[in-house]
Amino acid sequence: MPHSMVNGRQIKAGRALLGWSRKDLAERAGVTADTVKVVEQDAVTIEALASTRARLSATLAGEGINFLNDSGVGVEIVSRDAGIRAEDLNASNDD
Repeated sequence: MPHSMVNGRQIKAGRALLGWSRKDLAERAGVTADTVKVVEQDAVTIEALASTRARLSATLAGEGINFLNDSGVGVEIVSRDAGIRAEDLNASNDD
């Protein structure tokens, strides 16, 4: 699912699964805690917040949060040991 399609409730739920405060997510994503609060209150996907939602959801995805939109809107945490992440692919793990 494109990160810009993630809604505020999913971001809040993903943050909660990681046990992060708004400040934690804000620092990791390079935004303010107030910005995180505004985005989390977005129960739909307001276009003006798309780039910020994408930034926040990408930060959470990098920590193992998977955003769902198939049978319903939700989030899940994927074990970091559940395979090789795309950014970790290189010639040394081609086998």
